[in-house]
Amino acid sequence: MSRFIIKFENLTPLHIGTGKENYDFSSSVLHSDTLSSALASLRAQKGKSSDIESFLMSFVVSSAFPYFDEFYFLPKVQGRLNVRVKGQEEHAYRKKLKKVKFVDSQLWQDLIRGKELEVKEEQLQGDYLLSVEALEKFDTPSKSQVNQRVSVPRGDGKTEPFFFDWTYFREKAGLYCILDAPDDLEIELKTLFEELGEIGVGTDRSVGGGRFEVEKVEKNIVQDVQGADSYMLLSLYIPTEDELKCIDLENSSYELLLRGGFISGSEEVRFRHLRKKSVYMFNVGSVITSSKSLDGAIVNLKPEWNDEKMHAIYRSGRPFVVPIKKNAV
Repeated sequence: MSRFIIKFENLTPLHIGTGKENYDFSSSVLHSDTLSSALASLRAQKGKSSDIESFLMSFVVSSAFPYFDEFYFLPKVQGRLNVRVKGQEEHAYRKKLKKVKFVDSQLWQDLIRGKELEVKEEQLQGDYLLSVEALEKFDTPSKSQVNQRVSVPRGDGKTEPFFFDWTYFREKAGLYCILDAPDDLEIELKTLFEELGEIGVGTDRSVGGGRFEVEKVEKNIVQDVQGADSYMLLSLYIPTEDELKCIDLENSSYELLLRGGFISGSEEVRFRHLRKKSVYMFNVGSVITSSKSLDGAIVNLKPEWNDEKMHAIYRSGRPFVVPIKKNAV
């Protein structure tokens, strides 16, 4: 198995749906199940549709997180950040820490080892907790802009205005994900990501949204932790029945996320208006205490639809996990 990074460079404006029929808000994270499903769909379009489930079982991918220049950001651990701000009382900075969503990978490595960090106030930049080195070059990787648009129905229907939220990325900024994959699958996965970049991710791909160029980076920003006793998720996760029995929920720190949406990737156009079944998944950043390693499940969200051509709709709950120390939370 190899571990490598896929960077989404020169990323065009992006809108990530939330599973609801509103466009004035874009999700801040491009999740792992969306990425793995998109890769499997591209593969199926090449005639490799008979082994989709085994393909999804062969690798794990993290959700996509922001980067800026050479600095990679990782999601904060669910729970209280073990961070102090130099020269300030806790009540003065705790609200700022609650707003943090992403942590510079250098500081993140210390946090998952259970270390308490002392930082300067200026290292807290909105959603980001920065290292001193990142602070010197930092500019917020992306910005949100809500535009008004008009829905024009076919026929004599009435036009309806609506608001649409685009995420714009700065120069030298974008998203990246981490993969654990067999050596013999690396080239195929990189090729699939390149094809995905040409098509785009998210909503409004038909007008150029979410397109990117791919750079494969051989860099390990997630390192082993000595004395680890829990797992942190860098992806969404669906436990198997056996794994669920071994998870200590009382001593875990987690968030559940409902995943669903439309069957947008179907080759059958008439199925694309259908909603797939929904499933709850453990969210990114969750810390799971378990007596068993986490391998995750792949579930079939095929809707109940009376059509012999209705195919399986697989959703990967295979987790990208990082061992951490429990006192990091």
